[in-house]
Amino acid sequence: MKKENGHVATPVSAEYIEMLSGESRKAYETCLILDRDKDFAAAVPSMVDEQSGNIQYKPQHILLHDIVNIFNRFSVLRPDQHAIPVKAKLILIYLYEQMQGKDLSEMYGISRLNDMIHSPRFEENISIIRKTSFFAPVKEMKDEFILPAILLKIRSEYFQPVASLLTRLASLIAKADNRISKKDSELLKEISEKANSPKIIIDKAAYNEVPDNDTLEIVLAELHELIGMQDIKKNVEDLTNFLKVQKMREEKGLKTVNNSLHAVFMGPPGTGKTTVARLLGRIYKHLGYLENGHLVETDRAGMVAGYVGQTALKADEVIKSAKGGVLFIDEAYSLTSGGLNDFGNEAIEILLKRMEDHRGEMVVVVAGYPDEMEIFIQSNPGLQSRFNRYFEFDHFAVNSLMEIFKLYVKKADFVLTEDAEAKLMEILERVHEKRHRGFGNARTMRNLFEKIIERQANRIVSVVPVTEELLKTLTEEDIPEILKTVKEIVVFEDEEDIEEK
Repeated sequence: MKKENGHVATPVSAEYIEMLSGESRKAYETCLILDRDKDFAAAVPSMVDEQSGNIQYKPQHILLHDIVNIFNRFSVLRPDQHAIPVKAKLILIYLYEQMQGKDLSEMYGISRLNDMIHSPRFEENISIIRKTSFFAPVKEMKDEFILPAILLKIRSEYFQPVASLLTRLASLIAKADNRISKKDSELLKEISEKANSPKIIIDKAAYNEVPDNDTLEIVLAELHELIGMQDIKKNVEDLTNFLKVQKMREEKGLKTVNNSLHAVFMGPPGTGKTTVARLLGRIYKHLGYLENGHLVETDRAGMVAGYVGQTALKADEVIKSAKGGVLFIDEAYSLTSGGLNDFGNEAIEILLKRMEDHRGEMVVVVAGYPDEMEIFIQSNPGLQSRFNRYFEFDHFAVNSLMEIFKLYVKKADFVLTEDAEAKLMEILERVHEKRHRGFGNARTMRNLFEKIIERQANRIVSVVPVTEELLKTLTEEDIPEILKTVKEIVVFEDEEDIEEK
């Protein structure tokens, strides 16, 4: 028998190989099932690097990518490849062969298998597998486990089994030499967390998870800390109290009101619609109305494709990713703005069907300008019947705009002088007076803040010596000229509003 780590290698036992064979077969059978899953096939392209061409990746390729990822992570802790336990290498080879439909324990006897895994050719094959690019993920997912991420994204029943499989394989690799170091333990924990709580990305959509250790009290505290929006905060608080009482009645066996949680958010941009939708998702979770409470934010681009048959797949992917949480569709009225032959109407039909299929499992919030949203809801009887809760968001008052600006200042570790604040207030008052319905509110404050800190940087870049006070202070000189700034904001946002029409 060949030596391993300076000692005569112990043969791999029949029990170990049988266990590995069982894990491999389950993994392969799962991949075969996923290979026939249309939802899975539709979700894969959003995870693929555009530079990889039109390769059709199978679940087997993606699983191998994740397994090699795990193996390589542990290998970093043992830079010398010959120091990696043969039992760990066997896991890599066994899964590789199984994903091609070959079970090594059926092909070879125990004795021959042991001879094979201690041969030089075996080491060469390990190197080849480790260097093979089985799957080319998008940049955001380079360090993630792709298969569980896709399965969670489509809310597949196979998510947890696959996440558990990767965790078990990682444990086997870590313990292959019958000992586990502190670094091994730390890496195992990291892999388990990544596999069981994978990062989610959705084409043309944003996925927002509920924070760890979140509670209803924390959410309501964040709600009350929002600047302005008194009516909205009162509406959310009233809804929360109503839902609390409904749960109490349900627990006592009393009748409850069949209340729809789907909502219409009507208001101009930058008034906190997405923020409130995110808070609602967390509230619904803590009250027991949603399983996860996450928010999936999208718009027309995230739901509508340009070719026949593609919109259904695209819309379905986004909608299913919101199962257990909130689907937030911004500028929802744009789904009906393309005329009779537009694919937006197909997306609406898919949305209505999924709202029925997953009734009680997700909440849909549609948002946009008030007039357009009223027309949108009235355009389809299905929309009218499902949306009966309306929230009206308004432009922020001048004082609220200043509070929002100061919040950006504080978070970025700057300080505003009194003269700078006075000049800024005059800009805000004039902008507020001349505002139109497309005024960006908080978004405009962010853009203005970024412009001001650029001006500050230009002012101090050549000043010597540089002090902390100099770096932090925004002076009257950093605030742009009043009339010119007002004109730029009003004209720019007015043109943007016209383009949206």
